[in-house]
Amino acid sequence: MSEETLVHIFWERVAANPERPAILYKTGGIYRPVIWREHGRVVELVSGGLLHQAVQAGEKIAIIANSRPHWTWADLAILSVGAVTVPIYPTLAAPEIEYLLRHSDVIGIFAENERQLNKLLCLKELPPQLRFVVLMEGKIPLYQLPGIHVLTWEDLLKDAEVYLPSHPNILPERIAAISSQDLATIVYTSGTTGIPKGAMLLQGNLYAVCRSLSHLVGFYADDVSLSFLPLSHVYERVSGQFLAIYEGFVMAYAESLETVAQNMLEVKPTILNGVPRFYEKIYQRMLVEIRHLAKPQQYLIRWALALGRRAMRYREMARNGVDDIVRKIYKAELRVAERLVFSRIRRRFGGRLRFLVSGAAPLSSEVQLFFETIGLSIIQGYGLTETAAPVCCNTPMGNRRGTVGRPLPGVEVQLAPDGEIMVRGPTVFAGYYKNDEATREAFQDGWFLTGDIGEVDADGYLRVKDRKKDIIITSGGKHVAPQFLENLFVGEGLISHVLVYGDKRKYITALITLHPDCLAAFAKANAITYTSLEELTHHDRVKEAVEEVVSRKNQRLASFEQIKKFLILDRDFSVDSNELTPTLKIKRKVVTEKYKDLLDSLYEVEELELKEPR
Repeated sequence: MSEETLVHIFWERVAANPERPAILYKTGGIYRPVIWREHGRVVELVSGGLLHQAVQAGEKIAIIANSRPHWTWADLAILSVGAVTVPIYPTLAAPEIEYLLRHSDVIGIFAENERQLNKLLCLKELPPQLRFVVLMEGKIPLYQLPGIHVLTWEDLLKDAEVYLPSHPNILPERIAAISSQDLATIVYTSGTTGIPKGAMLLQGNLYAVCRSLSHLVGFYADDVSLSFLPLSHVYERVSGQFLAIYEGFVMAYAESLETVAQNMLEVKPTILNGVPRFYEKIYQRMLVEIRHLAKPQQYLIRWALALGRRAMRYREMARNGVDDIVRKIYKAELRVAERLVFSRIRRRFGGRLRFLVSGAAPLSSEVQLFFETIGLSIIQGYGLTETAAPVCCNTPMGNRRGTVGRPLPGVEVQLAPDGEIMVRGPTVFAGYYKNDEATREAFQDGWFLTGDIGEVDADGYLRVKDRKKDIIITSGGKHVAPQFLENLFVGEGLISHVLVYGDKRKYITALITLHPDCLAAFAKANAITYTSLEELTHHDRVKEAVEEVVSRKNQRLASFEQIKKFLILDRDFSVDSNELTPTLKIKRKVVTEKYKDLLDSLYEVEELELKEPR
């Protein structure tokens, strides 16, 4: 074929490896493999159903569903007929969905179930161009969407079984006509900084990322990845779904975020994509579990972890030319720690993991060090929706803690005079859909302006410091990177989230939320009685414990960076309350506006000091 796209790679895999497993998903209580021949047949039928609906090349079709095989089948079918996929998070409310549907000009929707279909009923007026809705599961309700053809997944496949035999050439012709310059998908930004913008990613962008990751990281045909992050996000869709197609390894679907631990034992993955918050929660949960063990077991685990950390330090010193003889002293002890502690912890992840991947936000060095100590390497990368996910990535053989690695092959990274990270290469998007002004602002002399501040070390490894727009400038003119401060608290048992505040103010303040499991464990350890977790957040002993942590972290900071005052909220941030994105990042603007009065109350004394005396 003259054009190389993931659509062509997919159909080549179906033809070349028909009996090899392509995906795994749980049905009837067990994981069932779907071989490439079956995988291709479902995509062929969904494609035929779309063609029966008269879908034309370039038309937009939305998917509003949680991650599942049907998501992938719908996505690949949309792309195979030359149409454009518009992923929409199923957690979004009706008004947000209405904006995305109207702005993206979708003509069809794949809706997961009746719950998602009901959101369409909440719309004051359906988008005028919308023609059909496919219900992935469940029966069509008695009500009807006026002027819209609603059909079930099964109906779509049945239509294809009639349509395709009578139109045998149309699907192969559509596939053959797909070009690397064709628009493949419009992915809307998560909205942490304002109104979502639709990033237009071309077929060639998606292919270029997978090709570069393949060259950089190295995968095996018998690798298995467990997918639990939302496919609506470009990170999992590209580094999970599309990369599995490009490499030909198996992609398994977790049942939900809550079942990941059990699913890892069942699937035994070799690769896992996660976000920092996922790894932070595992780390915090393990710390809580250790505190509940008998004293001899606690001593054994703490001894093993301390030993492992010392060994890690010596390994790093050896790489820097320091004699490695000292590390060999621990060889026998490390074998004991491995057999009695580390191997047992790794078995909880399935026992076969080669490496973990972290993206979408900065990862705490403390968390990364913990996983490395027990023998699980977290490979941190960096990318944006606009770059089809990774721009830079560490590798299993070149993993530098605290960095997001070096640029992918073919991708150029440069720092602007103010430290902003700029990117150029075949993975960079084509612009924002129907937003020429935002597109112009996003580029400078051919370079995409990421909006992130970074620094590059002598070996070319990139460190991301913070979002440019998030940098706090105090009233004294000092620049403070909030993510750096917030990441200092990762792994501190009680603390779940920290949001730093103080732009144009004299000093830094923060909102702090507490981890429910750790909070309950703290109450038990300190014999505190309570009727609710909300009540517990206000207990004097809890406040003292949090204050001790803040004080300890402040000792590492310059005076202008230190958190002078803070408030503990009586509940954690969540996706449902619109305070976190689907990838569990704090929506800084939303949270700041929501709690503005509380935050401002931390400066009441400052405000009084500024008033002129009468």
